[in-house]
Amino acid sequence: MGRRLSIFLSVFFAFAALCAWTGCGSYAENSSKMRNAWRTGNFTLAEAIAASEAVSADADNLLLWQLEHASVLRGQQKNAEAQQVLEAAAKTLEMWDEQPEILLSQEIEATFSNLSALPYRGRGIDRIMLQTYRALNFLEAGEKDAARVALNAAFQAQSDAVEQNEEKIREFQDTAEALGSEFSEMKKNDSVNEFIASEESRLSKFAGYADYVNPFTTWLHGIYFLHAGEDGSDRERARKSLERVVAMEPGNTFVREDLETAKDNDADDAITYVIFEYGLAPTLNMIRADLLLTIPTGRYPVLAPMSIALPRLSQLNTDGLPVMRANDVPAQTVCNMDRVIQTDFRNSYPRVLARTLLNAFLKTTASVVVNAAAMEYANSDGSAASVLVALGTMIGTSAATYASTDADVRTWQTLPANFSVARLPTPASRNLVVDVAGHRSEVKLLPGKVNVVFVKSVGFALEPKVNQFILKK
Repeated sequence: MGRRLSIFLSVFFAFAALCAWTGCGSYAENSSKMRNAWRTGNFTLAEAIAASEAVSADADNLLLWQLEHASVLRGQQKNAEAQQVLEAAAKTLEMWDEQPEILLSQEIEATFSNLSALPYRGRGIDRIMLQTYRALNFLEAGEKDAARVALNAAFQAQSDAVEQNEEKIREFQDTAEALGSEFSEMKKNDSVNEFIASEESRLSKFAGYADYVNPFTTWLHGIYFLHAGEDGSDRERARKSLERVVAMEPGNTFVREDLETAKDNDADDAITYVIFEYGLAPTLNMIRADLLLTIPTGRYPVLAPMSIALPRLSQLNTDGLPVMRANDVPAQTVCNMDRVIQTDFRNSYPRVLARTLLNAFLKTTASVVVNAAAMEYANSDGSAASVLVALGTMIGTSAATYASTDADVRTWQTLPANFSVARLPTPASRNLVVDVAGHRSEVKLLPGKVNVVFVKSVGFALEPKVNQFILKK
């Protein structure tokens, strides 16, 4: 290797690390500002940040900002605007689905930077909740046929997520196997195994739901086909969905009542559902380990520093749920979003781990090869300048490898922590009092046979937003 190439590669490593750090730092900083504004009730600022980023974001982060923007708009009852953004996000998802998961140019960039350099293509939970919110927006706009399509799409997304995740895991396993014995030996390293085992031990404690099944989406699917269905086959769809929710949330007596209604083919009572969307779901942070790995090069193996960074779920909500009731009827949990996100994270973890180890191995191997070539050049040339080039190369590659090691912690941050529901006979006065953590809202129900009131609250101290729609006239 010549001196120019050695210099070029050392500069390239440093430049890649700088690009990774600035790109990731920009997203992390802006998303943190947006979430903090949302959490503290500064909804105007949260919307401004999300709207600006949704317009200016590059393709790699566009989907995330579209999802954030849409949920912030929904939280402020700007549902028509939110629907436009959700439709744009759905198109972004379709665009990514049409492209292969592994694109060589992007994988090379990620190898010399970090996994945040790869496009955010959407998690399983993103696809399901995107369609769920689309369905809610359609229902609130009175577009029941469109809501039916969106609910079926959400239901299909739950089935697709399992197959898609398994396919992605196979793809990365095939890539790892193609690298040969050196990569296999890395996975046998004691330090690597201890780090992985520690994280997997945390995962084993998660109490998730069934694979990619979101109980709220499934419940909404059930009550839609129960009350707005057209025939016996729709009633059967409702029964199956409500049975799944009962299995996941067996303590919810309201869901059991609806299930009995679906079985008895009797839905003539005037019913009001009050849906409570509360809190903020957990996000991801990073855990990293700096280890030593033996890399074979020529006649002698080299002990090289290797950095591994993995995403970790942040601390789950510990404050509990506030009092949530409608006309003194306490709400019951229909979906713990902490558990939904735990399941999504746990299911995708093997793929994330395979990609992370592959990234760390390739980056470490590349730096060892570059450093070896630089030393060979210095030994053959013998000049002081060549020794300085070799030293600069080793410093540059080590610094770049360390600085560019980062986990991909991107996630939809404005999702709620919990969905609860109260089910009660529609009062004759059609007056409803909704209470969330002492915040009381009076609602005059619209004229309808089956009414739905939707209550959005970000936290104990914040005033909830209340909306309603008619599910059955």
